[in-house]
Parts: sequence; C-alpha cells; structure tokens
Amino acid sequence: MTVNELLVVEKIARERLKDLKELRTEVASKKRFYGEKESVTEPQYDVKLVDKKITEIQNFLMLADQKVKQSNAVTNIEFSPDIDKLLAPLS
Repeated sequence: MTVNELLVVEKIARERLKDLKELRTEVASKKRFYGEKESVTEPQYDVKLVDKKITEIQNFLMLADQKVKQSNAVTNIEFSPDIDKLLAPLS
C-alpha cells in the first residue's frame, strides 16, 4: 500500500470513527412513548460491540500513523529551495 492510499483509508476510517462515536452517544438506546407519560427504553445496538469497533478503528489509525511517520523518516525528497532567500527579511 502506498502512503497516499493509506492516508485515504485513514481519512475514511476517521469519518467512520466519528459516526460510531455519535452512534454510541446518541442512538445506543431508543425511547418509545406509550400514551402521555409512560416510556420504554429499548437498546438498538450492543454498546460493547460499538466500543469494540471504535477501539479497532482507533488501533488501526494509530498503527497507520506510525507507518506513515516511519516512511517519512526514511524517504528523501529531491527539493532544494534557497532557505536563506526564502526566509530573508523584506528589504
């Protein structure tokens, strides 16, 4: 997998992680109202399974980030700007 491909997958995984966290906090249970005052809460998803999936995605993102940084540490870029000229004060 190339670094670019991994970065794309990371982006998708981060979006999925956000969705799952919202699911965990907002939709992990559903309230039904019977009449005016009586309500019943029914779980829609097993919160433990949602947490497990969140942890899997977080672990993937951590390992992917490590791999990208490891790759960046050994990859040389052929680019030689004149830093002194670039950072010189305006005259």
